[in-house]
Formats: sequence, structure tokens, C-alpha cells
Amino acid sequence: MTTLLLLCALSFAPTTPLQLPSDTASTVLVQDRKAEFEEKKKEAGNDPDKLWDLYLWCDAYGMEKEGRKCLFAILKVDDNHKQAHELLGHIYYDGQWFTSERKLEKYKKDEEKRKADEEGLVKWNDEWVPIDDLPYLKKGLVKGEDGRWIDAEEQRRIDEGWRKQDLEWIAPADFDKLEQGLWKCGDKWLTLEEADKYHSSTNYPWVIPTDHFILYTTCTRKLSDEIVKTAERAYRDLARIYGGAPPEPAPLVILSSADQYGSFAAGNDMTGRPATEARGLSSTHYAYFADAWMKDDTFMGAGVGYWDEKAENGNSWGPHSVRHAAGLSIGEAMDPSPKARAAINTKGLSDRTLNDFYKEKRVPEWYRVGAATYVERYFIDNLVGSGGDAEWAKAWSVQNLISKGGLRPLGDVFETQFRVDDPDGTAKLTNECGLVMAFIMDGKCAPVVEAHGAVKQALTQDKDTKKAFDALRKAVIAHETELRKFGGL
Repeated sequence: MTTLLLLCALSFAPTTPLQLPSDTASTVLVQDRKAEFEEKKKEAGNDPDKLWDLYLWCDAYGMEKEGRKCLFAILKVDDNHKQAHELLGHIYYDGQWFTSERKLEKYKKDEEKRKADEEGLVKWNDEWVPIDDLPYLKKGLVKGEDGRWIDAEEQRRIDEGWRKQDLEWIAPADFDKLEQGLWKCGDKWLTLEEADKYHSSTNYPWVIPTDHFILYTTCTRKLSDEIVKTAERAYRDLARIYGGAPPEPAPLVILSSADQYGSFAAGNDMTGRPATEARGLSSTHYAYFADAWMKDDTFMGAGVGYWDEKAENGNSWGPHSVRHAAGLSIGEAMDPSPKARAAINTKGLSDRTLNDFYKEKRVPEWYRVGAATYVERYFIDNLVGSGGDAEWAKAWSVQNLISKGGLRPLGDVFETQFRVDDPDGTAKLTNECGLVMAFIMDGKCAPVVEAHGAVKQALTQDKDTKKAFDALRKAVIAHETELRKFGGL
């Protein structure tokens, strides 16, 4: 069988050697095909199907250069031709084709920047993050499952199943104490009554975290719950006044009596406890800004008030003190003088560092005090029932102002200083600033509303605020007649 196949193969073999085309013949053949290509391309015109058939013809004859011409011609008339793009090495991304990796990378970078600008993002460690997250990220914090910013140690405790009682971390081994309703006070576990006594001293106050405050209070735990509600209600209006929320909860101090309030402000020479205010304005009102309060060598800066539930009318005046103190705390948190704070924390409090602290402020004092007074005594009381007067606080405050001689010309209000040696004048000025803020917030005067919007934008976008506040002050003065009518003066 093998022999037979071999004989058959030999019978069909050529009788002369195979002749390969000469160089001249090969060149002629190539030129002929190129000429044929040009004819076919002319026939194909702008028809993508005919151009594709021509590409296949080129590919069959190894005419790579002419084939690419066909592919480019196809894309001129049909930019969505998938096969042509792929054969040319193009890359499909985000609904479009890119001719090279370099062009794709440039597009990705440009698109990242465009989306970041639209969404308010900034670059941090090669990632785009919300601009509001940047202060926390710089501190090495991470966002927990509940949306709070926490450090690595707190995350570790969460992972290990620890719980928090206020700001105190409780290990799983002590969960039975929590179930018994006990409170961790130093190294002891106390009943609520015992814990109230323990925290009644300014040395060991309750430290209670809320949505927007860290409350330091010597009041009972039961009253503290009401203090928290009062402060958070005030915060809603403060966010409208300042145009946003501070990056971190603001410290707030509420003490249990007028005596404790005065002692906390003035300090105690006998025990060596320093004063918490430098300007002495606690004597002009029932809330003040603690501009000299240091805790563990850290500048705190907080609104301070008191709520004495045992005093006559204490439960009537207490909420007003809390509201005003909350306003001062948020004002400071929104405008914290960071450079001066850093200097105070390293060099300590002095006339120079405190002077620098006030110089660095981006918000004028009339606005800060006006905000605190508005939430204290000019707010719209949404808790008033049907048929009640939701503006009772405003009416009461205006009547008080009338009894003190009425509203001074607004130019004088903006220029007058808060002074400890003029307690009556400072108390009146506090009320006047509250009325000005009420007009800004509720007067519905279009030029004033527009100027206030510019102020809030400057504050929240970290822009220079001087021009915006000057414009707001001028707008209010220009509409003094409307303000007086708004106040019923």
C-alpha cells in the first residue's frame, strides 16, 4: 500500500523545477495590486460596507498599509464601527473611543477634575475626597459606620465590641454595670444619684456628647437632658445664621447656680483655679464667652451659662441662658482663630496671644453676640401650641429695649463696644444686636437677605469676610426704617 501511494505521488510531481517569481516580477505584481487597490477604493467611495470588504481584500494579500487606510476611511463615515476601532488598537471607555493610552489617561484625569469641581472634592493622598472631610483626614481620622470621624484606637475598640457611656469607653467585661444602670465616675461605678453628686463640682462635670455640642455641666442628669434639647433647638437657627455646621461639636458649659457661674468665670485664688474669661462680661449677662478657659493645657473657648432649677424662676431663666451660651459656642466653633489657638496652646495665655486671638476673628462681635441673642430672645418658638404667640420672645425683648430708652441709631449700635465698666449699656447693646439679627433673619428685606447670603457664602467657603460683613452692615443701616417697623418701635 505504501509503495502504491509513493508511486502515485511521483506520477503527479512536476517534471521541471519550481520557478519562483523574479524580483522584477514580484515588484510588478505589488504595483498591480496597489493600482487595483486604488481602483477598488475609488469604487468604494464613502460606503463603510464596501470599505470593509476592501479592508478584507487588503488583509488577504498582506497589504497592511492600505488596510489601515481603509479602516481610517471607515471611521470617517462611521465613528462607531467597533471592528475598525479595535483593529487600529483604539480603546473603548466611558462611551467613546480613544486612539491611545496616553489620550485615555488624559481624559480620565480631566474627567476626575471636572467631577471633583462639581461635587466639591479635593485631592488627598491620590484620592478625591469631600472638602469637608479634609480637616479630619489631616488628623488621621477615619469615618466609622455611623458616619462619625474616629481615630485608630476608637476603631480598635469598636472592633473589639466596646461600648460608650457618654465619652467614656466601657470594656465588655463591665457591660453588667451598664445593665444595672450604673455610671462610671473615675474608677468607681455609681448610682445615678451618686453620680449626680460626683458631677456637681466644676472639677468633675458631666461630659455629654450631643449632635452639635460637648456639654460640660454640673446640673443633674435629668436636667441635662432638657439642656441638650434646648441647645439643639437653638442650633437649628444658628446653622441658618452662619450658613452651615462647625467641623466638630462645640464645647458648651452649663452650671447649676449663679454662684457656681460667677466662680467659674472669676476663678478661685484659694484653690488656684484660674479665671475662664479675660473681659469680665459675665457680669453683664447670664451667659458669657469663656475666652480664657484652658483644659489640660488646651484652649477651649466656649459659651458658659447656668440653669438653677432650685432658684425662684430658675426654670424660666435657665433656657435663655442655655440658648445664649449655645450661640456663643457655635459662633466660636465657626470662627475659631486657629493660628492664635495654636499659639495659646504652645505659649500659653497672655495679653498678646489673647489680643491676636480676637484680631484673627473673621466674624465681627456684633454678629456673634447678635446670633446668640437671637436664639435666646428673638427666636420663633415652634413649640407654642395652636392659638399661642410664637413670637412672644421677640415681643418681650423689644419691650425690654423700650424700657431702656429704645433702639439707638443703627450706626451707634454697630460702633459701640461691649464693656465691663458699663454693664447697663452692654446689656442694652446685647439686646440691640439681637434685634438687628432678627431683622436680618426674619425681616424679609430683600437687599439685607442678599447681603446675608454673601456673608454665609464667605464664611462657609473660607473667603475674606470683611467686604461681605461691611455690605451687610450698610444694607441694614440703609433700611433702618424697615427694621424699626419690624420691631414695632
